[in-house]
Amino acid sequence: MNKVSIFMKKIAGIMLVTMMLVTCGDVVGNMFGHPLLGSEEIVSLLAALLIAFTLPAAHQERAHIGVDMLYLKFSPRAKKINNIFLGVITTLFFMLVSWECFKYAIDLKRIGQVTAVLELPLFYVLYSVAAGCGFLSLVVGSQLLKIIKEGSHE
Repeated sequence: MNKVSIFMKKIAGIMLVTMMLVTCGDVVGNMFGHPLLGSEEIVSLLAALLIAFTLPAAHQERAHIGVDMLYLKFSPRAKKINNIFLGVITTLFFMLVSWECFKYAIDLKRIGQVTAVLELPLFYVLYSVAAGCGFLSLVVGSQLLKIIKEGSHE
């Protein structure tokens, strides 16, 4: 799973650079009276993909924000119980988000929903977000199993 997370993170990096280039190109184009057509759509779609593609790697690297004031006072057993509870909730939540995005993508494909300016099909983005959230649930689930077997995940 680590290789997939790294690959997704690299793709997200490419998306971030693309967002920057599109935004800069739009600003420069506006200065000369020729803005980039659909730049807001491109940046918005890439932002949604960027978030979905970076979540698994961020979770594996523990790059998320945690509130430790109370957690640090927990006993090792309480920390393990807390981590298991949060792991179960997080896994189930992102499985549900993935499933709902997948169902919504099917609906968007069926009705032919596209973006307003460039008329890009939106269902591809939703399928990608569903895949990213689904993979995140697998990452969290695998770490949950590790916590259950080995102990606290700190």
